[in-house]
Amino acid sequence: MATDMSRDLQDSVRSSLTEQKDGAASSLGSFAGALRKAAKESDGEGQGVGRMADWAADGLERVSSTLRSKDLNGMVREVESFARSQPVAFFFAAAAAGFLATRFLKAGSPQEKESEPPSGAGVQPSDVSSDIPF
Repeated sequence: MATDMSRDLQDSVRSSLTEQKDGAASSLGSFAGALRKAAKESDGEGQGVGRMADWAADGLERVSSTLRSKDLNGMVREVESFARSQPVAFFFAAAAAGFLATRFLKAGSPQEKESEPPSGAGVQPSDVSSDIPF
């Protein structure tokens, strides 16, 4: 019974990850297309910017294509292989990905409003008593 529940959970997680992988591939492809369009529109403004945007769009399209064509198990095997052959590079790539994910999540979350105004805010000269001897 526990093995059936474990198997069902694994299938559910695998299905969810596959959906997220496909969604990410689609989003990256769309972003690459938008970046390429922006590069074409800015052709007259600067050659370097246009080339850089085309280069980034090419890279995003390759990643999107890879995500679409590979199954989840194949991607995991490739990551494991890379981690074994290049552990230092893998460590830094994982740290960078974690940093970027944290920044992305923080940027997307609503900022909490502080209950206290910043220091000095709301204090008017009339609020200070002139009866205080110096």
